[in-house]
Amino acid sequence: MFRQILSTAVGLMILTGIVACAPQAPEHPLVTAVDGEVRIPVAQVNDGDAHFFTYKQGDRNINFFARTDGSGKILTHFDACYSCYKYKKGYVQEDREVVCIACRIGYDLDQEIWDWVGPCVPVTLKSEIVGGILVVTEKKLKKGAKLF
Repeated sequence: MFRQILSTAVGLMILTGIVACAPQAPEHPLVTAVDGEVRIPVAQVNDGDAHFFTYKQGDRNINFFARTDGSGKILTHFDACYSCYKYKKGYVQEDREVVCIACRIGYDLDQEIWDWVGPCVPVTLKSEIVGGILVVTEKKLKKGAKLF
């Protein structure tokens, strides 16, 4: 009887340790949706760098970033790709590139189109500019939850 209790207790401790150590996407400055939209002033992201954000869905971090390409257009991407999303590490800006932390493949921030560039390209997140505000719908963010 004692062995069964001890065995169960040890098993629960191991399971708790595995769950507690499960990867979680990093947390960037938090954004929230109002009336189904995340709204970020264009002036905050229109400087040529990558700007990372976290939208919380329960205890899950759904990360994305905005960048200005070489033509001056603001684009948004999930902080994940279809190849490396399972590692939940995302990207980091290094010089004029965003670089996948897992595989170290980088993408030039000034390049206008990334969709065809390679296997680890950040997943596109549709957004729009409305009156000086970058708008990302909550619905689009939630569709990317599977990446995190």
